[in-house]
Amino acid sequence: MNDVPIAVLLSGGMDSAACLWWLRDQHPHSDIHALSIDYGQRHRVEIDYAAQLAERCGAHSHRILRLDLSTLSGNPLTDHSVSVPAASDKRQATTVVPFRNLLFVTATAAYAETQRIADIYIAPVRDDFEAYRDCRREFYDALEAALRLGGAVDRAIRLHTPFIEKWKSEVITLGLRLGVPYELTHTCYAGRRPACGRCDACVERLGAFSANGADDPLTYETRS
Repeated sequence: MNDVPIAVLLSGGMDSAACLWWLRDQHPHSDIHALSIDYGQRHRVEIDYAAQLAERCGAHSHRILRLDLSTLSGNPLTDHSVSVPAASDKRQATTVVPFRNLLFVTATAAYAETQRIADIYIAPVRDDFEAYRDCRREFYDALEAALRLGGAVDRAIRLHTPFIEKWKSEVITLGLRLGVPYELTHTCYAGRRPACGRCDACVERLGAFSANGADDPLTYETRS
């Protein structure tokens, strides 16, 4: 697929950062278009880090697509009146933003169609399956088929999920080998720098680094 333009959803988190570096390694001659979504998330700071990652990696472009989901009340990621649960609360399911990945990928596909881009990369990982049902390959297979049917023109759209059978710890292994600047990534759902160290996202991140015997370069308020 060298020389063919590529779109990648870049949240600013560690998994999408690894995907970006992996794409540069696998397709060094392709223009990589990085897309970030501003959906009114509490941790919007991740977009600032996505921009830094795109620049550091040499992406052809980085664009921010805006989808206002802040009116979805009751979710700690979009409703600032709701506290982000600690991992110890065992309430990760409350952080599910309904159909978030469906909306993100559809918006990315709309941009990709304007640029005649057929290949879209997303970075769900195996750890996400239990809490986030839109991180399964069968979901992306169905969405890929729907996007092909609904496009303005008859053009193949391919949704690539290279890490979907990998654990976060395995993605960290790959990212460390590729030289991902993890200090420029953001994970904390509370949107804090230093990171809270208590939310599910922080705890999973710390666990993935620990599994690799590596030190997470971010600073934390606490390390649960």
